[in-house]
Amino acid sequence: MKVPIEVIRRRELSEAAFAVMTQHGLSGTTVGRVAERAGMSQGLVHHYFESKADLLEAAMWEITRKLRRIVIAEIGKRDTPRGRVDAIVEAFFTPEMFRQHFAQAWLSFCGEAAFNAAYARIQWFMFNRMESNIAAQIRLLLPAGEVRPTARLICMQSHGIWLRCALDKGGVARDEALGQMTRLIDTLLGVERPAGTASR
Repeated sequence: MKVPIEVIRRRELSEAAFAVMTQHGLSGTTVGRVAERAGMSQGLVHHYFESKADLLEAAMWEITRKLRRIVIAEIGKRDTPRGRVDAIVEAFFTPEMFRQHFAQAWLSFCGEAAFNAAYARIQWFMFNRMESNIAAQIRLLLPAGEVRPTARLICMQSHGIWLRCALDKGGVARDEALGQMTRLIDTLLGVERPAGTASR
């Protein structure tokens, strides 16, 4: 079935807004920059999106779709529950997005979510999807009563690292972020490592 041109244009603009947000952060994502990135006029952007807020909402949904594709692809490469947990975590620190500009954009977006119901839905959706994905794997490794609290702790730690990446001078290196996550997950799952063994 042929995809309507409106759907194609909105998707192209969402992808362009995502690319601009990754490079310039939330405050630096303007209609002009998105139009230039997409090779369209600003008038055409306004034809498909009533406001910058609507465009940014579409961009954030584009992020959720990208993350979903990455998670599915990475999970498919692992053959153990713990390996799949690592795949989910690594996907949420993908090199394409785990950069300070984007972390700052995400922090700004979360701040706006307190006052914008549409943004709040996206933030809730992303957090709960990650929690559910992790819970689906660690329920094979932990008693039932520990699954949800453990999955939530892992998600909260990942969000905390994103916060530090946004605020710390120079951000946070991806290897450092994944190392912290690995140590936390090892602790929560009761994995003991020999002295001197690197977490990653």
